[in-house]
Amino acid sequence: MNRAEEEEFFQVLSAALSERGWEVALRPRFGDLEPDALVTRQGFIVAVEAKMYGRSVQSAWVLDLAEQVRRLDKLLSPIKGVYGLLLTNAEIPDRLAAAAARYPLAIHYCPSGQNIQEMTQEVADKCDGLSRRHYAMRSIEETEFIGDSAISANNSGIAASAISTAYTLDFSAEERGATRDELEQRIAHLTDVLGEWHPSVLSLRSELAQLLQSEQLYRTVLDDQQRHLGDLSPDVLETKTGLASLLSQKGHYAEARQLYSDASEQCSTIYGARSSKNLVILNNLASVYVSMGQTREAADLYLDILAQRKRSLSVGHPDVLTSQNNLANTLRELGETSRAISLLSEALDSSFRFNGRDHPLTLTLQNNLASALLEAGDVERAITLSEATLNARMRVLGPDHPETLSARNNLAYAYAEAGDVERAITLSEATLSARMRVLGPDHPETLSSRNNLANAYVSAGDVGRAISLHEEVLAERIRVLGPRNPQTLSSRNNLGHAYLMSGNVDRSISLFVETLELCREVLGEDHPDTFTAQGNLGLAWQAHEEFDRAISLLRETLAGRLRVLGPDNPETIQSEIDLALAHAQSGNLEQGISLLRNAEESCVRVFGHDHTQTQWVRAARERLVEGMEGSS
Repeated sequence: MNRAEEEEFFQVLSAALSERGWEVALRPRFGDLEPDALVTRQGFIVAVEAKMYGRSVQSAWVLDLAEQVRRLDKLLSPIKGVYGLLLTNAEIPDRLAAAAARYPLAIHYCPSGQNIQEMTQEVADKCDGLSRRHYAMRSIEETEFIGDSAISANNSGIAASAISTAYTLDFSAEERGATRDELEQRIAHLTDVLGEWHPSVLSLRSELAQLLQSEQLYRTVLDDQQRHLGDLSPDVLETKTGLASLLSQKGHYAEARQLYSDASEQCSTIYGARSSKNLVILNNLASVYVSMGQTREAADLYLDILAQRKRSLSVGHPDVLTSQNNLANTLRELGETSRAISLLSEALDSSFRFNGRDHPLTLTLQNNLASALLEAGDVERAITLSEATLNARMRVLGPDHPETLSARNNLAYAYAEAGDVERAITLSEATLSARMRVLGPDHPETLSSRNNLANAYVSAGDVGRAISLHEEVLAERIRVLGPRNPQTLSSRNNLGHAYLMSGNVDRSISLFVETLELCREVLGEDHPDTFTAQGNLGLAWQAHEEFDRAISLLRETLAGRLRVLGPDNPETIQSEIDLALAHAQSGNLEQGISLLRNAEESCVRVFGHDHTQTQWVRAARERLVEGMEGSS
C-alpha cells in the first residue's frame, strides 16, 4: 500500500467509524506523538498505526506503539483509557503476537491487495471489538463509588450515583459470551506457543476471571502469578485489585480491605505512592471503609486523595471531580450535609464549564447534589434538580438506560419526601416495570425497585400490600444474593418495619432479633447498619411495652453512634429522639424532656432553627412539658 492508498484508506475508515458513533482525528499532533488516527468513543480511545511494509512485523513496532499508548493515556487521561491498534500487511510471528498481549494493543493483519472497503469493515469491527472487550473488564484504572449502604426503617434506596457507570456501554449476554470465547481461544493458543506460566497467558486468565467475575478463578490466577512472577509484578497487582473489587461486591469487606491495603503498598513500590494507580487503589480502599462503617477513616482518605489530585491535575479533570463526588457522599453519611452540598456544587460548576450540561459526569454530580439537598430539607430544589437530571438522561441516554432508570427512582423518592406519595408510587411502579423489562426480574436493581415500591406503599398506608411485596423481595434476595448479603439484610429490616407498622409486633421483634444477630456476624458490632438494626429492635420492644429492654437497646445504639458516627450525624440525632420518646412513654417524662432538649440543640446545630426535623422535636418537647405540667 503506497502513501496515496493509505490516505484513501484512512479517509474511508474515518467515515465508517463516524457512522458507528466514533470520533476520528487523522494524524493528530501531541508534541512528538503523531498516530495515524485517534479514534474515540464513550471515553475510550484507540490509537491506530499502519505499517504496510510487506515484511515481518518488527518488535520495535510493537514497543513503539505501546509507548505511544502509555504517553497518550497519561497526556489525555481518558475516562476508560487508551488502546493501540497496529495495522500491517506483514507476517506476524506467533511469539511476537503473544508478546503483544502483554500490552494494551492489538495487531490486525491486512492482506496485501485486500479491497479497501473490506479492510475498512474489518478494522471498524476490530475497534468495536476492542471497545466491547474493554468495557467487559473492570481494570485497576476504574474507580469504585459509594451507593447508599444504610439499612433504615424507611430505606427507599435513593443512591449516590457512580460516576463510572455513566460511561458503561450496554453489554449483552451474547457479546459477553463472544468475548469469553475469544479469550479462551487466545489462552489456548498462547499456552501452546509460550507455555502455561508465561506472563501473557496468566494475564489473559486474569482477564477471563474479570469477565466471568469468578472468585475461584481469580484466586487460582493470583496464586500462579505470585509463584511464577513474584509479588512485585504489575500483573499480580492487577489481579489482586480485581479480586478485591469482586469480594467487595459480595460483601466480603474485611478481605477486600486487606487486599487493597496490600495492593497499595505494592503499587507504591512499583509506581510511587502518589501515582494515579495508587490513588485509585486508595479510593477503592476508602469505598470499602464506607461499606464497613469506618466512615470517618474513609472521609479522611478521600480528602487526602482529593488534595493530591488537585496538586497534579486541572480543576475540571475527571479524577478531581470523582474525588469531590466520593468525599461529598461520605460526608453525607457523616451528617456533614452542608459541607457535602458545597463540595458537590463546586464539582458540578466545574463539570458544567469543562464538560457541558449533558455530560454523564455532570448529570451524576447533579443527581448527587439533589440527594444531598433532599437530606438537608431543601425538597423543592432537590425535586427541580432531580427532574432536570431525569429529563437530560432521557434525552441523552434514552428512557431504558440504567442511569435513566436510577434517575426515575431517585425522583420518586424525592416526591415521597415531599409528601406526594401518589406521584411517588406511580413513578416507582413505572421504574420497576422498566427494570423488569430491561434488566430482568433477578437483577439487583430490579429487586431494589421492588423494595422501594414496597416502602412507598408503607408511606401511603397500604401496609398489607407492602408486606406482601417485601416478603417477595426478601425471598428473591436470599435466592439471588444469599442470606448474608447486605441488601438481603436491608430487606429483612424493611420487612420487620412493615410488620411493626401493621401492628404485628411479635413477628417484627422475631425478625429484628434475627437481623441484628446477622448484622453483628456479617458487618460487625460497630457498623452503622448494625446500629440501625439494634435501634429498630429497641423500637419494636417499645411498641410491645417492654420499656426496660427498649431503653437498654436504644441507649446502646445512641452510645455506639456517638462513638462511631459522632454527635452531628443524623442517625445519632435520631437515636437521641428515639431514646427520649421511649423514656417518656415509660412514664419518665423528666428524662424524656431532657433528652429531647439535647436532640433539639443538635437539630439546630446540624439542620438549622427552622428545619422540619428541628420543628418536630421542638413541638414534641413542648407537648411533653405541657403533659408534665398538667399532671402536677
